[in-house]
This record gives sequence, structure tokens and C-alpha cells, in this order.
Amino acid sequence: MLDKYIVDLTAAEHEYLGGLRKHGKSSARKIARAHMLLHAAEGLREAEIADTLRVGLSTIHRTRQRLVEEELEPAVS
Repeated sequence: MLDKYIVDLTAAEHEYLGGLRKHGKSSARKIARAHMLLHAAEGLREAEIADTLRVGLSTIHRTRQRLVEEELEPAVS
């Protein structure tokens, strides 16, 4: 099954998410969502991301959906 919400990050968004991941001063939820979006931008499917990060498929799906339908900040918050 194809992923419905395609994650296509700009360079600025990629840098922002990478900063969240590397600096670790945000909440664990925000860091996990940053990881999800970065993996999705690399082309990993939801099932692969779920196995890697040990999170539910619905969490990944909702995070991707928020990014596509809203903006980056609501997707990671």
C-alpha cells in the first residue's frame, strides 16, 4: 500500500528537524516526531519507520498528515 501523505521537506525544514534531533532539548515526543519525518523524507515507508522507532503506525500516519495538511510545527508538536 502506498503512503498517502508524501513528506517532501525543504532544506530549512530538514535543518530544523535535524537540530531538534541532535540537540535533544525538546520533549521526547517532539524528537520522536522529528525522527519520523526525517525517515519519511528519506523514503522509508510507515511500516519501516514504525519498526525502527518502535512507534505505532497511526502515530506516523497522523504526523505525516499534519505536515502535509498543516505545517511543520503542528506536525512535531
